[in-house]
Amino acid sequence: MRFTPENFPPYQLLDPVATGERQADQKTRQLERLYHLTQKHSWDGRAVLGALIDRHGPPGAGLEPRTRDALRRVMTVLMWGELAAWNISADLALEIPDLEAKMAATAQVFDEARHFYVLRDYVSQLGTSERIGGLPNRLFTKVLSAPTLCQKLVGMQLLFETNAVVMFRRIGESELCPILHELLPYFERDESRHVGLGVMYAPKLIERMSRAEARATARFQLECTLLLMASGFVFREDFAALGLDQRQMAIRVSSMQDEVVKQMVEVSGRSVLRAVASPRAGVGPKILDFIHPADGIASAPAWHQRVHGAIIRAAHRLDRAYS
Repeated sequence: MRFTPENFPPYQLLDPVATGERQADQKTRQLERLYHLTQKHSWDGRAVLGALIDRHGPPGAGLEPRTRDALRRVMTVLMWGELAAWNISADLALEIPDLEAKMAATAQVFDEARHFYVLRDYVSQLGTSERIGGLPNRLFTKVLSAPTLCQKLVGMQLLFETNAVVMFRRIGESELCPILHELLPYFERDESRHVGLGVMYAPKLIERMSRAEARATARFQLECTLLLMASGFVFREDFAALGLDQRQMAIRVSSMQDEVVKQMVEVSGRSVLRAVASPRAGVGPKILDFIHPADGIASAPAWHQRVHGAIIRAAHRLDRAYS
């Protein structure tokens, strides 16, 4: 709820009947709990990063130049993704009318701000940050400018957060940089908690949608997913340089998103499928196998390799065109 001189103070928040109904609602209690969990598990980004640098030396120390460059490019995109998430969660905190969901979104603002400044400090010490490509920028701005609360929730909670959790986990597990190995689990825990806002609040918004609004939200999810996939093609060489298996990451992201959609269905019934879809539904698994063949693209048939190469070239052209 965006407050104006006409609707402030919102006296309805103190209505004893409405307050009692909210407190009795399980989803409401869980949303409020997200706010308190954020306070409980808050961490000092400057202190944590500073201590890790004191212990392990500067970011990227000892890395080969190619590996360092790839790490800088990937971490730079993640950094700007955290800034986008900070702004989106601030929009949600401002616009959401439900008190407990507003509290959960406000808590997320606090986390995302910390994530951004910690990654900014890390990347600035890793090396000169370059401009990100047009595809990831297009994705960030698409979600930032989404016209509805539900589309912002879908873009951030279902797509941004799940991809961020998997990438933070894999980069941390890789032990490329001892600082990230110890730092990124903090990010992962925060991001995993953030998904709860989308799981519990998005179904409530979908219930109120017209058929046209539900179709628009489903189309928005598809368009964002295509941008994510195209961005993955552009960063293939960087992921390879970092030893990160894109197929493995895609499977983990798909599993997380499938679980989020299942939880939404459990919360509000199958009606949510009007507006959101699991990547494991329909042709999703076949697309994943085509983009990331189980035995590698070098083992795929010649026609598959030709089409795959054409898609990569097209993605790079789009990335430059959108820049």
